[in-house]
Amino acid sequence: MRPTRFTRSLAAALASALLLTSTGITILSAFPQKIKAAAVKPTTAFSLFEQRLQKPSSLGLAQATLVNRIGQMTQTEANLAVLHLENALKAYLPTATKRMNAPIVQLNIKNIYTTGMPMALARSKVRQAEVRMVLQDLEGMGYKLVEDGGFVPAIPYKSFKVFKPYVSKDLQVYIDLMATESEQPAVVNRTLQVDWYEVVERAVQYEAFVQTYKNSNRNVAMQQAFEVSKRLVFNGSPNTPLFDKKTQVILLKAAIAYENTLSEAGPEQIEGSKLLTQLDDFLLLVEKNGDKRTQAVIDYLNAL
Repeated sequence: MRPTRFTRSLAAALASALLLTSTGITILSAFPQKIKAAAVKPTTAFSLFEQRLQKPSSLGLAQATLVNRIGQMTQTEANLAVLHLENALKAYLPTATKRMNAPIVQLNIKNIYTTGMPMALARSKVRQAEVRMVLQDLEGMGYKLVEDGGFVPAIPYKSFKVFKPYVSKDLQVYIDLMATESEQPAVVNRTLQVDWYEVVERAVQYEAFVQTYKNSNRNVAMQQAFEVSKRLVFNGSPNTPLFDKKTQVILLKAAIAYENTLSEAGPEQIEGSKLLTQLDDFLLLVEKNGDKRTQAVIDYLNAL
């Protein structure tokens, strides 16, 4: 039986549609959304932040301004500032990725990289001056270094947690969910990095956010995250499929995790989650088909 930590987590997510996590996405790809501020005179702190956010080269300065002066903003301004910062980091991310994808950059990092190495440390260890410049620029803008089929920049959502006391509840939850995926991505190099309990738990969290915060500016982002996470629940990843590629039998570890999850959730909580209801029906169907991915199972998955 799964330890009671998961029982409490799942119950909290379904009962209150809110589950905060403490670990650190980048599977999410929320589209930057244009956000209009209220027609009131902005605070000096907010105006300064917005001014410094206009250029990629001052992204790091803008983030530092927000860290130091968010307490001087109204909550509406704080919400907007955090969302604008994320949008700016997302907007420049394709360019940042292109810069880091240069062969000389990839080779230099590969020669010195160890798992979890910070951008600053990588910059200090690479030999080529032009590579150091790339890493210095991206570090200054606020990106972190991650390995995913190569070395790429990513948004360090864990650093956004400092803003949580100043923003609305939906953004507090959003930051926690993004930080969890950012610090421990569910999939890296097409391979599942978390256990099957965690796969379901994250999907339930995203579903809960979508249901609870319907008017949140990041509801669409969480819908996208939920769809990705849902596919992991029912299919696994390319290199970690839910069904064995040779025998087409469902993985025992996944089946046990799913059965325990549903058992601990109970009928009332299952009924409150469309995802868990579908998972319950799915497991019954798989069992009726000898635990194999038959055509009937494939048809069910295609209809989800």
